[in-house]
Amino acid sequence: MSAGLRLSRLGLGGDPARLPHLAAVPFVATDPGGAGDVTLLQRARVVQCALSRVCGVCAQTLDRPLHLVGTADEADDNAFRLPPVHAACVADLLAVLEAAGDGEVLGHEAGADRRWTLVTTGGFDLVRPTTRDGLHLFRPNAVVERRAV
Repeated sequence: MSAGLRLSRLGLGGDPARLPHLAAVPFVATDPGGAGDVTLLQRARVVQCALSRVCGVCAQTLDRPLHLVGTADEADDNAFRLPPVHAACVADLLAVLEAAGDGEVLGHEAGADRRWTLVTTGGFDLVRPTTRDGLHLFRPNAVVERRAV
């Protein structure tokens, strides 16, 4: 089953009034024209989220505390692929991640660890990739809370 169909079954593709914080696809997965694919992270959007301090889901300005969502391994390494999001956007992001099941989602490979972790932090450092096709990573620098979600 495609990620889009799973999202539709979760009600994430329909009435925008039901989902005030989530467009059909999180901002970080949209291209500059607005088209998106929940399997991919758009490199330009990841950088935009980091440098402009905007939410990876709704693209609105972030306030503190910030919330990073990633796999348990990412939390253990203190290096997240997904940009920070608002507290109100965490549930919407988790719905997208969980709708993918074992498939590829937002830069996480198919079959990867699906034990999601939420880290609440006062700030982050952006680690730029060392290779041309590498990932930008978000390192929380003032962790307030960490919990499995």
